Amino acid sequence: MAGERFSEQSRSFTNPPVKGVNGEHSRATRRMLSTREAAAYLGLAPRTLWNGSGRKAANPFPIKPKRWGKKLLWDIRDLDKFADGLPIG
Repeated sequence: MAGERFSEQSRSFTNPPVKGVNGEHSRATRRMLSTREAAAYLGLAPRTLWNGSGRKAANPFPIKPKRWGKKLLWDIRDLDKFADGLPIG
């Protein structure tokens, strides 16, 4: 996606600064993430999400992605709920 940066080494996704109304820069937050971005957000391999997102997956991932044609989109609120529910330790 244009203007976005993904660092494979740090496995983190950052949104580029967006110029605000008064010329100030702020970080834009998107609600839907691609599979690669969602995997980086959770600290997982993208293949983990792809394998578990299939309609007939033997071991389905607990979060269901939204489908836009062939593209899988992951709601960041669902990812946060999933991460908050993981056991600590």
